[in-house]
Amino acid sequence: MRKHAALLLVVVATGCSAFGGRSSVGQSTKLAGQPLPTTGARSLGTEGLALYLRTLRDLLEGDAVLKADVFRNVAAAADTAPTTTNRLNLALALATPGHPSSNPLEAQRLLNEVLAKDNALLPEERVLALVELKDVEQRLILDAEAARLQKAAQAAATQRNDQNAQRLQTALDENRQLRQQLDEARAKLDAITNIERSIRERESGAHPK
Repeated sequence: MRKHAALLLVVVATGCSAFGGRSSVGQSTKLAGQPLPTTGARSLGTEGLALYLRTLRDLLEGDAVLKADVFRNVAAAADTAPTTTNRLNLALALATPGHPSSNPLEAQRLLNEVLAKDNALLPEERVLALVELKDVEQRLILDAEAARLQKAAQAAATQRNDQNAQRLQTALDENRQLRQQLDEARAKLDAITNIERSIRERESGAHPK
């Protein structure tokens, strides 16, 4: 999960060189998720990259309350001011695992939309979006494979249960049949015994001593 933060540190460092300034990570007092100013030429520099870093850091390492607040701010910013920056920030938040609002499928959709807009992203943002998109796509593939394997395991378990139930029913039927045959054999034996007794009694009556 810390790969996001590590990646953004590299991107921030790149941004510092590209824009000729120092990183403002740790210096800005903006709450993660709040929209950036939309006036003037769009040149985010390290301030914009720090926004992404704070958002991902808080979603990865914050407690449940902070994670909920940060995601709510990110979603509200993208809704009230749907700039490319705020939409990318929302996509990154959705792509981040470990919080209840994580949604890789929606993140994939938003990342594709943002990347589809020519020249809408700064070079560092485009790299970040592409890396996140690849990560999300791999996670979706793994999730789909895990779901397939779970479904197959459940089907196999159901099949085993059905087979076990069928074998049990067969054994019960065979046991019932054996009991019926045993009862019939006992009944025949009792009948033969009664006949033999009757014969002996008649013979004893016909030849008294």
